[in-house]
Amino acid sequence: MSNEKEASMEAQKAELFERAPIPRAVMKLAIPTVLSSLVMVIYNLADTYFVGMLNNPTQNAAVTLAAPVLLAFNAVINLFGVGGSSLMSRYLGQKEYKAVQKSSAVSFYCALGFSVMFSLAFLIFHTQLLVILGAAEDTAAVTWQYLRWTTVCGAVPAILNVVMANLVRAEGSALHASIGTMSGCLLNIILDPIFILPFGLDMGAAGAGLATFISNCVACLYFLP
Repeated sequence: MSNEKEASMEAQKAELFERAPIPRAVMKLAIPTVLSSLVMVIYNLADTYFVGMLNNPTQNAAVTLAAPVLLAFNAVINLFGVGGSSLMSRYLGQKEYKAVQKSSAVSFYCALGFSVMFSLAFLIFHTQLLVILGAAEDTAAVTWQYLRWTTVCGAVPAILNVVMANLVRAEGSALHASIGTMSGCLLNIILDPIFILPFGLDMGAAGAGLATFISNCVACLYFLP
């Protein structure tokens, strides 16, 4: 059954990349990707928006000060997600399907290793890094609470879910990749007010970090099977 499934998937990829009309192939790949990108824009604003509703400058500062750390995730994502998907696409064009599997596996495990090192580095040196980020005495504690969830606990799922989405998209499963990323984004938008605002758990910026961590874990679980 496994061989039959793999043969069917390879036939679908060949149909999309080799025989399907170019406009239809582009639309099939582009529309889910554009939709997920639009949701990602809203997702990136969600933490700031809901934390801003608290009208607390310290809480707002925590999310802002943490932004450079979260942007640093893109270095790993671009290296192993974008780079790995580019390599996979070239192997697909050459019909070297075993090499596609190997390159996706290398990209996944390298992203996992680097994200674990990222988490450990921040856990060990967070006091110094908070100073570099510009956190003052009144904002350092709140910024740490936010980054504890998004970086120490959350670097692995945050990086892996985007890397896996890129790898899946490279195989021609743009809809599958978009569902995974959008599910995490939408869950984060739903959880943010529950965890952040006074009518919910009233956790402030820490709640925003926890919501982000949970949503990224859900996105990872979608891709792992």
